[in-house]
Amino acid sequence: MKERSKVQDIIWNIMKELNTYFEKEHIEYYMLGGTLLGAVRHQGFIPWDDDIDIGIPREQYEKVLNEISKFLPENLALYTYKNEKSHHYYFSRIVDKRYALKRMGSLVEREEEVWVDIFPLDGMPNNIFIRKVHMIRLLFARMMYHIACFDKVNLKRPNRPLSERVIIKFVSITNFWKKLDMYKWLEKIDKLLKKYPYDSSEWIVNFMGQYKFKEMFPKKYYGNGKMYTFEEYKLPGPENADGVLTQMYGDYMKPPKDQEKNAHAAILNED
Repeated sequence: MKERSKVQDIIWNIMKELNTYFEKEHIEYYMLGGTLLGAVRHQGFIPWDDDIDIGIPREQYEKVLNEISKFLPENLALYTYKNEKSHHYYFSRIVDKRYALKRMGSLVEREEEVWVDIFPLDGMPNNIFIRKVHMIRLLFARMMYHIACFDKVNLKRPNRPLSERVIIKFVSITNFWKKLDMYKWLEKIDKLLKKYPYDSSEWIVNFMGQYKFKEMFPKKYYGNGKMYTFEEYKLPGPENADGVLTQMYGDYMKPPKDQEKNAHAAILNED
């Protein structure tokens, strides 16, 4: 077995606790993004990656938010934007309170507990025209949310689209972000994402992931799920992992160049 970093070890211990809970409570979940890529290409963590991302269909996601805290050991906690002031993300996290990472790359250096990210998987309109309109509304709300928490955005993330770089430049010059209420836009995103039920939708999305609508797929891509080797476990992912990863990364079996590696700008604080 390949050697893991200390941060990866901490994250993996969180994930094992979560997997036990999900199996016990029959929660459907899937590895997402770089976690799924790691499973397919490395049979575990991408060597330079330092998190795990999982997605849960919306109805079960809400159940997890309501119930999981009762099952967590003392060192772990659920963070959402509704229960933890320092948590400015729309998605949720399970954190290990014993360990902190120094986050760099934003205007304000800060610390965050080591985490596993949990994203809701949401339905999208079946009608293509209505879907396009819904996508525009979501993108606008997401842009306003990111502007509202501009001081926390990782400005050093590689491979940002030109449109994002232009917005970042504009906001940094004008200080426009200071006039916006982040929580108002989080609530707007929440309302929009819950509009179309997962079960009756032919298309589903992890909209608040890094790749936005590159993570919108026909629901049949997820199918009944499939088990993939991740470290010493088998974890569930989409049935059509090739379709998912090709849409997100292109030639995903080819490792990126060093300057294109998208690791979090963070170091473990061992003080």
